[in-house]
Amino acid sequence: MTIRHILNKINIHISTYLIMLLSFLAGYFEVVFLTMFSIIIHELGHFITAYLLGLRVSEIRIFMFGGVTVLDESLSVDIKKEVLTLLMGPISQISFVILVYVIYINGYVEVRTWELFLDVNLLLLGFNLLPILPLDGGRLLNNILDLVFPYGLSHLISICVSFLFIPFLFVYGYKFFVSFLVVFLIVKNVEETIFHRFRVFKLITERKLSYHKFRRCSKIRDLKGIYRNRNFVIEVNDMLLRERDFFKYESVLEV
Repeated sequence: MTIRHILNKINIHISTYLIMLLSFLAGYFEVVFLTMFSIIIHELGHFITAYLLGLRVSEIRIFMFGGVTVLDESLSVDIKKEVLTLLMGPISQISFVILVYVIYINGYVEVRTWELFLDVNLLLLGFNLLPILPLDGGRLLNNILDLVFPYGLSHLISICVSFLFIPFLFVYGYKFFVSFLVVFLIVKNVEETIFHRFRVFKLITERKLSYHKFRRCSKIRDLKGIYRNRNFVIEVNDMLLRERDFFKYESVLEV
């Protein structure tokens, strides 16, 4: 892994350039710089962890309020690996804040810069850990729910929780900026709702094409009840079929 390889993965959203320009014109250069630097540290935590765990990263999308590290993986990937990858973003950011604090108490960082840096990171961490898709908090919630519920149900619950928590963003103040975020997150969750059925279909298709062996197995009525982290048995024509056998003979069965 090289710096060039990482840079090739970074995709800065067009809205970020617009907000950066407006912020610079308004005299908030230092805030913008510290915010973008903190976001990059956060996303590098995701990226490096994914790389060490053998997960493929499609791209790193950078927004003014945070970033998203998109994995190019099957939905049947080990959920624990995905959770660890998600957690290492905030952990990397917190570790960097501690490092800057050590530099600050040794007199190498001005008080104003440290206080501004701390405020920016607390704001980013608090925002990013909200249980709203596609933020880390929303994705963590979705992964945790995947351990308990069928994939389709866990995804729907995550979308509902996202819509419930979006209005709470207004407690942050900064009405103009927050209004932009609210609109963005509503659009993203509407997209999640529209493509929900395709996500479930994607999981089913991946399992048809490549068999995954899991420790747990659940009996399901139909493929809508498929779990990310479990194999299944399904009743067809008074027969109980294991996952591999079902997909092998699906074309000749009356499902």
